[in-house]
Amino acid sequence: MNNQFQPDTDSQKNSMINFLLDVGVYKKGTKHLYELSLTELEKEYLTIKQQT
Repeated sequence: MNNQFQPDTDSQKNSMINFLLDVGVYKKGTKHLYELSLTELEKEYLTIKQQT
């Protein structure tokens, strides 16, 4: 499998994690943010964005 998109995915995850940390979200259930998949982070990100 080609990993050419890995840096972009990591960058997206880091951006979403930083946003969530800035608004006070540190965990989702029992998982830390860094343990979540990109899809899970996107869902949490969109949920918070809609509230603000």
